[in-house]
Amino acid sequence: MSEKKVLHVNEYKHIKHNIGNGRPTILAFGMSHCYSCLAMSKVFAEVLEEHREYQIYSIDSQKDRLVSRDIHKLKIMPSQIFFNEQGKEVFRHTGAYKKAVINIILKKYGFV
Repeated sequence: MSEKKVLHVNEYKHIKHNIGNGRPTILAFGMSHCYSCLAMSKVFAEVLEEHREYQIYSIDSQKDRLVSRDIHKLKIMPSQIFFNEQGKEVFRHTGAYKKAVINIILKKYGFV
C-alpha cells in the first residue's frame, strides 16, 4: 500500500503575497505532531493534485504561532482558511474534514 503525500510546509512570510493574486487560496494550519493535522495535509495534497489552479499551503502553527494566533486568531489545530481570488476570506474551519466534505465546501464557495 502506498503512502499518501502530504503538503510541503511553508513559512507564512514566503506565501502571504499569494493571497488575493487572482487564484483561490487555502491556508491549512497545523502542527507536525498532530494526527488530524497530518490527515488534513494528505486530503489537501489530493485536492491539489486534482486542482492545480488552487494555491493550498500548509503552515506549521508552532513555527508561525504569531501568524496563526495574532493575525488569523486561531486557537485550535488543524484549522483551514479559504480565500477567494481577491483575497477575501470566505470560509474557515477548525478540525479535520474528509475529502468529500472539502469538495462540497469548494463548490459552495465557488472554487470549482
